[in-house]
Amino acid sequence: MSPHRHSRFIFETSENERIFRHQPFISDLSVECQSCQSRIGATEPYSHHWLSGEDGQHIKLGLEEKMLLKRIERERIETFMICDESPVGRTRDFLLDTGMEAVPQLLRFLYYEASQLEVTFGFYVNVAKKRLYYETFPIVIKHFLDIEETVDMVFTRMVEKISSYVLSSLRLPMQACTIKRLKLIVHRQWNGQLELPLQYRVKRESDVRGKARNKSKPVDLPLLTESYINYHGKRFGHFPASLQVNLYCFRVCPRNKELYAVPYLIRSEDVNNTPTFLIQTDVTGEFRGMHEIRNVRRFLRTDPNDRVLVCRECKTHFSSRLNFALHKQIDCGRGIVVMTLDMDLDGESTELYENCLSLPKQFFKYAWFGIGPN
Repeated sequence: MSPHRHSRFIFETSENERIFRHQPFISDLSVECQSCQSRIGATEPYSHHWLSGEDGQHIKLGLEEKMLLKRIERERIETFMICDESPVGRTRDFLLDTGMEAVPQLLRFLYYEASQLEVTFGFYVNVAKKRLYYETFPIVIKHFLDIEETVDMVFTRMVEKISSYVLSSLRLPMQACTIKRLKLIVHRQWNGQLELPLQYRVKRESDVRGKARNKSKPVDLPLLTESYINYHGKRFGHFPASLQVNLYCFRVCPRNKELYAVPYLIRSEDVNNTPTFLIQTDVTGEFRGMHEIRNVRRFLRTDPNDRVLVCRECKTHFSSRLNFALHKQIDCGRGIVVMTLDMDLDGESTELYENCLSLPKQFFKYAWFGIGPN
């Protein structure tokens, strides 16, 4: 079963101070996350909790990186490859580096000014003097905060597929495989729609059957948007008293990458009759709009029945709706095909590309290069 990340998010208020605590549970014992902890004055607005501290969800793009992205668009580069530059095979470390850092970093970069990505993952595998190529069907990522979970699920299923295939076909263990090259085909798409992260989209789908709905009055959205833009990021900003709304925002723990929603501005404790909105941002943290929350209790709650889900097709158990939805998206791993590549006389498989762009290591850290159409 996939591990279930269970945490507690609490505000503790004393006479002069309010403290936000993130307490993940490990083996039923809670630990204090120092990276997320925030202390402010007891009467300060909730937004002041998020004025400082480590940002675990957004990236910073300078002029050089934005110009590089424009060049990628101009030259219609959609294929990206990464190679292990180590002189010796280190498949496990290479997959850990690419799955946890290199691939998510590239996809976050490509998500800038896009509304979703359609990604195909490819693994080159050397085993028993054979060169195999494993490739997924295209997978759509509808929110930049889904990138790490999606990559983790794809890598997990890909390794399972490779291990199963070489064991059944070649009678060899996964340790006999060498993987030193990955390929991504990324189509950046713009549809003008702002989606929620998958973790919250599955909540919204179940919310259709929910009973407790927000019965608040309509809100002047242009005024709300303008007021938020003028207020955000300022310790002494002014938010009009006429806007009786509650606002929430997303945070990502820098340590365990857990996504959660927290209050940004609370004007009323009457959640059933107070308009409630989620602040939407892009991958760089720029404001992109407001999403109305119809059922704030359901939106914030982790249900006990989220813990055990079973895939009817492959009988795999999952501890969250998020992992279950990702599993179904790649069709239980059946959305992965395997091909045998021709080998040269010296036992190598050579591919020639004419239009290549090396991505700068000072930003990407790893040896990525883009391949344009010939």
